[in-house]
Amino acid sequence: MLHGIPSSAPPDPDDPGYLGLAHEFAARDWAAVWADMRAVRGSEGFFSIEGWVRDAEAVVAAACSLPEAADRPVVLIGSSAGGAVSAETIRRGAPIDALVLLAAPASWVSFAGDPSAGVRRITEEAGMRLSPEVIEDPVAWALEFEGVTTESSIKGVTVPTLIVHGTADDVVPVDHAQRIAARAPDAQVEIIEGAGHQLRRDRRAVDCVFAWLDKTFA
Repeated sequence: MLHGIPSSAPPDPDDPGYLGLAHEFAARDWAAVWADMRAVRGSEGFFSIEGWVRDAEAVVAAACSLPEAADRPVVLIGSSAGGAVSAETIRRGAPIDALVLLAAPASWVSFAGDPSAGVRRITEEAGMRLSPEVIEDPVAWALEFEGVTTESSIKGVTVPTLIVHGTADDVVPVDHAQRIAARAPDAQVEIIEGAGHQLRRDRRAVDCVFAWLDKTFA
C-alpha cells in the first residue's frame, strides 16, 4: 500500500492509518505491506517523485521476498499521489498482478506550471524535506512530475485495475477517474457517492476493494 502526499493538518487520533488498513488485509489472509516513503513522517531523505518510484520498487521487492507472499498474487494499492507512483512502478516492470487506484490524479493538480509553487506545496503544506539543490533551482525537480502521471503510465499497465473515486473529493476532481480509465487497458471504475479524498477511511471504498480482489482472484 502506497500513501499520497501528506497533509499538514494535525493527525486524527481516531484514524488507524495505513497500519489499521494493513491489519484488515491481514485478517483476510493477505500479507499486507505498507511504508512511509522518503521524507514522509520519520523516513529519511528528500522528496522527489522519482525517488518515490524507486521507493515503491523497493517496497514491492521487499514484499515479494516475504515467505508469506510465496505463490500469492501481488497487488499494489496506491492512494492519491501513491496511485500515480504505483502505475508508473508497474509500467517500469514491477512484478504486480493487479492495481488499485484510490483517488488517484490523472495529472498533477498542484505541480503544474510554477515550480516555486510546487516547492511551497511540499515544504509548507506537506511538511516534507527537499534537497538544498532543489530549493535553489526547482525546475528539474518539477519536470520529473511530467514523467510520472497516471493517465500516461496507465497505458502500460496490462494487469487488472480498479479505479475508485469519490464524488465529494475536494483534492482530486472525480473526473480524473474517467480520464485514467479511458487510457487503461483493463480497468473497472467505482464512483462512491459523497466520498471524500481519503478513501482508505471510507468503509464503502474499502469494502469495494475487498469485493473486487475476491472476484479478481477467485
